[in-house]
Amino acid sequence: MNLNPLVSIVTPSFNQVNFIEQTILSVLNQTYKNIEYIIIDGGSTDGSLEIIKHYSPSLKYWASEKDSGQTEALLKGLKQSKGQLFAYINSDDLLEPNAVQLMVDAFISTPQIALIYGQCQVIDENNNIISPFIGESISFKKLLTQSMMPSIHQPACFFNLNQIDRTLFDVKYSFCFDYELILWIFKNKEAKFIKEHIAQYRIHKETKTNVFTKKMYEEKLKIQWQYGKKYWPLWILRRFKHFFNSLITNI
Repeated sequence: MNLNPLVSIVTPSFNQVNFIEQTILSVLNQTYKNIEYIIIDGGSTDGSLEIIKHYSPSLKYWASEKDSGQTEALLKGLKQSKGQLFAYINSDDLLEPNAVQLMVDAFISTPQIALIYGQCQVIDENNNIISPFIGESISFKKLLTQSMMPSIHQPACFFNLNQIDRTLFDVKYSFCFDYELILWIFKNKEAKFIKEHIAQYRIHKETKTNVFTKKMYEEKLKIQWQYGKKYWPLWILRRFKHFFNSLITNI
């Protein structure tokens, strides 16, 4: 077992000049050093490119060109990756300084695991804390009916590429590709939760969860149907209960 495995981290980016430098530094300042960092920019015009160029000597690879969105950018980054562990951190999110070391330690102790995930904190555009570090072990059934959050946050996920025998992200999904991948892992492989602070997920007015809420919801429903037709009665019951409770609250 290699005790110093290479870790590949990809940042997909598009017009996030207010946050991208913080993201870059959160990767470059990791306590674990055997990292190859890749940035795939979608042709930013807001000044992001100048920041990326400034840090280019510390990057394994970077590119800036128009693409169809986050999924394509990540697949481009994946083609440049040589690491055993793979993670992606969006250009408005942050890694905790010891995040990669913690994930490497977990990987070394359990190399058969396909996904390792930890706790994540939610912050706003000014780095104010919205919610504390959260995350927990979850079953496939609960993941399917509940979705990822609050149990799993994408920035706190690291993937063992040696255990994933498929294309990492399904290109037919533009918003919930990570949810589809994680469901596939829970159904076909093994996942491990570590109770450690790994990342910070940023919410702001340009976050895709705010801008593309309807499209994301439609994709999530397709994925839930794909992976768990037999669980749909339970899913519908939970949604009805949530709707009923909201009516009671508003009376």
